[in-house]
Amino acid sequence: MKKLVGVLVVLAVVSMVGCMPGKLFVEHDYSYEGHFKDYKSFNFLECEYVDSTLLCSDIQDAIRHQMEARGYRVSNRNPNLLISYNIFRSDLRFRGYQQPVIKDWVVREDDDATYKRIDYNLDEGTLMISLIDAETYQVIWKGYASKMLRNQNFKNNYFKGIVRSIFDQYPLMASQK
Repeated sequence: MKKLVGVLVVLAVVSMVGCMPGKLFVEHDYSYEGHFKDYKSFNFLECEYVDSTLLCSDIQDAIRHQMEARGYRVSNRNPNLLISYNIFRSDLRFRGYQQPVIKDWVVREDDDATYKRIDYNLDEGTLMISLIDAETYQVIWKGYASKMLRNQNFKNNYFKGIVRSIFDQYPLMASQK
């Protein structure tokens, strides 16, 4: 009897693992034109996600939390950074870049750094967050997580962990100037 229970437990665990979504793919790219040492404030561009304003507020709250944890402050007047985000519901071909670790590059600001192109095939459910220099309107950092819509359970704080995973790729703190 104990063996039968043990076998049933193993089968249950194996079947649950088989139903779990694939691991989130998280990556980022940044622009060598960014003035990362100078940014200290941010605000959001208008949410264009038409399915749900609740979705917009959940994602914005999660991003706001990550930015404020890094010392950035929300500013309605002349923010240094504008934040845009989008959810791609279908598969996406995307060009990324293999680059030095952002924290290392910011310290050295290597003028000879080059972009090494990488083409990604991102699965449905990619959340892409872009930080835009408010003065030049150039995207200076882009973080993205793919495979997030495998779990259609959009409960409170669903995006908190996903956004945190994306911002783990952005270890920079706000300028204290």
